[in-house]
Amino acid sequence: MGLLDAGTPMAWDEAQQHAEHVRRNGIEQFINIYRHYEHVEKTPFLWGDEVEFFVTELDEQKRTARLPVRTPEILAALKKDQDDGHDIDDAFGAVWHPEFANWMIEATPAVPYGKSGSDIAKVERNMWLRRMELSKHLRANEKILSLPVFPRLGAAGFTADPALAPAPNGPTSRSLYIPDESIQPHPRFPTLTANIRKRRGEKVQIKVPVYQDTHTATALQRQAAEILKSDPEHGHEIVEQLGANIYMDAMAFGMGAGCLQVTLQASDVHQARTLYDQLAVISPIMLALSAASPIWKGMLADTDARWNVISASVDDRSAHERGQAAATRDGEQRIYKSRYSSIDCFISQSPLNRAELSDVPVPVNDRAMQRLMEAGIDSKLSRHVAHLFVRDPLVVYQEKLHQDNVNDNDHFENLQSTNWNTMRFKPPPSAAKNPHGIKWRVEFRPMEVSLTDFENAAFSAFMILLARAISEQDLDFYMPISKVDANMETAHRRNAATGERFWFRTHTTSTGAHSSLDQLTVGEIINGSAEKGVVGLLQRVRTVLDNEGCGGEERAQLEQYFSFIGQRASGQLQTTALWMREQMLAHADYRGDSLISEAMCHDLMVRCAAVASGTLAAPELVPTFLSSATAATLTMSTAANIASHACLCSHVASPLQQLQHSDSTSSISTMCTTLSEISIDDSMEFEAAPPGHPDSLASCCMHTGICPRKDNRRQEWMCDNMMGSQSYSTASLIADLMGH
Repeated sequence: MGLLDAGTPMAWDEAQQHAEHVRRNGIEQFINIYRHYEHVEKTPFLWGDEVEFFVTELDEQKRTARLPVRTPEILAALKKDQDDGHDIDDAFGAVWHPEFANWMIEATPAVPYGKSGSDIAKVERNMWLRRMELSKHLRANEKILSLPVFPRLGAAGFTADPALAPAPNGPTSRSLYIPDESIQPHPRFPTLTANIRKRRGEKVQIKVPVYQDTHTATALQRQAAEILKSDPEHGHEIVEQLGANIYMDAMAFGMGAGCLQVTLQASDVHQARTLYDQLAVISPIMLALSAASPIWKGMLADTDARWNVISASVDDRSAHERGQAAATRDGEQRIYKSRYSSIDCFISQSPLNRAELSDVPVPVNDRAMQRLMEAGIDSKLSRHVAHLFVRDPLVVYQEKLHQDNVNDNDHFENLQSTNWNTMRFKPPPSAAKNPHGIKWRVEFRPMEVSLTDFENAAFSAFMILLARAISEQDLDFYMPISKVDANMETAHRRNAATGERFWFRTHTTSTGAHSSLDQLTVGEIINGSAEKGVVGLLQRVRTVLDNEGCGGEERAQLEQYFSFIGQRASGQLQTTALWMREQMLAHADYRGDSLISEAMCHDLMVRCAAVASGTLAAPELVPTFLSSATAATLTMSTAANIASHACLCSHVASPLQQLQHSDSTSSISTMCTTLSEISIDDSMEFEAAPPGHPDSLASCCMHTGICPRKDNRRQEWMCDNMMGSQSYSTASLIADLMGH
């Protein structure tokens, strides 16, 4: 998350005195970077994904699910593994990052993927290996989940440590619900939290419409009583303004929610600017399609997505900037959106980017705008950067105050990294700080993170191929920014993926009519509509692969992803938000009051973990098909991992070790053939060990990437048979492998 520099952050009273210094020098740094890289061309198309997880602690006896605030410990263990030379068995590797809250971990590949279909098809395996590597450092009663938000975040007893308590009069968040100790210890995070509150002049106020049921009024009355009791000074005002909403009051409710993001490197600055614009139009569609946030603070919401919660959680605007009071300082102007929002202006120099499309107010820092124009930066890009710089820097490090504007870029990144929009236009680092030769990039930020690696890989692959389609097929998704904003609001509505309509172009080629806007369903946008003459986005990405000549197992795997996305868009498969809400509404403990009890949350987290691991089928959520491509992901290096693992006897290990040194690149079939030639004694068994023990068969499968009873739905490797077994015969292992 953003710029994680080491240093001593200034308190707000001191930091605001240096705001203009940071802005002025940040603009100079951007100008120098732009001038250095503006003529770079034909940069390789590279990309990567970012998956954010949270750790939950499950108590089967008490039926509780809570958040253990100990991910700094897990991150330290992961770093030690890598320092000791133990990394995931994958050419793309893994990098682990802290996120805002101590229950979160961010995981990315260490090496970017290429543009080809065969490279894109490799992302799922890397995602799975990252998940497995994280799982190695969990306690026996912990699970790692890729969901945006823990359902009872902020509800009573949501942390695993009973000693942690909110501090309504404390130095950081002053939340009624979130202990400050749950914020990551890196100084950036608590400083952001405190300085957002101080700049705003009050705590953030987050309101999410509650799901209305028979007895919801009782739950809202209880919430109001708790607010009045916990905050006697401001409680009456909060309750008066609250309405039928779930109330939250801290940055952790938003920045403690995870997401799925993809970043891609364009061929040059012009392509990056075009992709920034056109993918921004797609943002609401993908937010609705990936929606997975139907529960907040232990209450069912009448919305499906996280975006507006995060937007409110970091909204540092003063009352005047929000349009609620007169100006209190010189130069204070109206700012129409939070720092976390959809984009406000298009930036491409393409003739498709007509001036009338940027039809919402775009406040700018006038000094920054003037300097950028003087430096010869075109008006569209100048406006974009000057719009970023209308904000104040929130985290200013004492050690970073004075910089070399030619060789440093921290002042620019200070403002850039705290404008969290649906798209981020990412200039390269300064030349002196760019050892990897990074060039112009864009980051696609709106998607919710999904339960399974299959879903996250599908969404990632789709977005990368769609970016290629925009460039290679000269597509035109441009529409007025006001319509994109309207779509963002629509995307939050309950069941928006199938029950709402979105503004979109019916003709998406650059030769199509500019006035071809219509309100379409997500299904029509994704799958197309012969009746309305709409070419679906899936057809566009398939054309990319057709033109590339992508076929065979890789194409089959990508077609699985396309089929899933098409079924999700048409309503044949549920969104994660709908699935979770239905699980809770059907729960035996549900009382029609919109409340999610600890036991209900526990049961939901158990089910989510089982779906993610492949031990529980959820055909209404995840498709039930499997191509040979998925089975073919097990290479001989994976076979060698099995051979060297403690749970295999030497009788089987030896032939597999020979395979490790062969030139064979075939997959599971070669390994099965080798295994079938081994003389098997049914009495040979793996050492009996409890599930979770390093030498248990389940751990072997987690470590190596092979499940002998692999679920027949997708690339998932865990197995309830094995997890509950004390031993498993070698003969059965081979028989099961040969069965595939």
